[in-house]
Amino acid sequence: MKKLILSILLYSFQIYGQNADLEKTINLIIAEITPNNFKYINLVEENLIEKEFDYSIQNYQKREMLSKDSLFPTELITTPQKEKNRISWKTFKLNNCKIYPEKDCERIVTNSKYFIEVKNKLEYDSIIKLNIPNTVIVITKLGEPKAALKRKKAVEKAEKEEQNMEDKSYFSFSVPVFSENKKYFRITIYENKKGNGEGSSKIYKIENDILTEIFEYNRWSTFRSIVN
Repeated sequence: MKKLILSILLYSFQIYGQNADLEKTINLIIAEITPNNFKYINLVEENLIEKEFDYSIQNYQKREMLSKDSLFPTELITTPQKEKNRISWKTFKLNNCKIYPEKDCERIVTNSKYFIEVKNKLEYDSIIKLNIPNTVIVITKLGEPKAALKRKKAVEKAEKEEQNMEDKSYFSFSVPVFSENKKYFRITIYENKKGNGEGSSKIYKIENDILTEIFEYNRWSTFRSIVN
């Protein structure tokens, strides 16, 4: 029984340590990619599952990488370990970011509104606590003569509000995959602006809590088509 309890405790400490390392790494990434004039970034709640790809390092690339860094972990690229599980970034303490489901992130960057009509202040407060982005909430009583006018004014007011520069883009991260010595990791980062996005895989070196990007590859783009 004691051995079982000890095993459970050791496993719990191991998981806690892994989560702490992951939390620390993602906070470093957020700090790395956030523009100086931004107070926060919008982050998709679930981790990005990397697309399947077949990337081979050419000999000249390998020589160049190893000449710059003799410990460059080429195996992170040539034989990548892929993360298949979905996790929620809301379970971590992440700095300077607002975390939403992907659909809400898409609505933020397109500046589209989500209209909700409630009957009283109690319902209004309960919706506010949900922190739904770009939401227009209107209190109207049953049979209220000016309800339609109230709805129209609320929507018009919301549409005139200037969009924060932080809300013109959102990000999605894969779960970092570390080298055996934990000095390097691979992460895929996707950024979407107004429906058009760009993503790539990157290798970072981490030393004294300082990140250095040493290689980028597997770039792709997404485009939003508008049908009239």
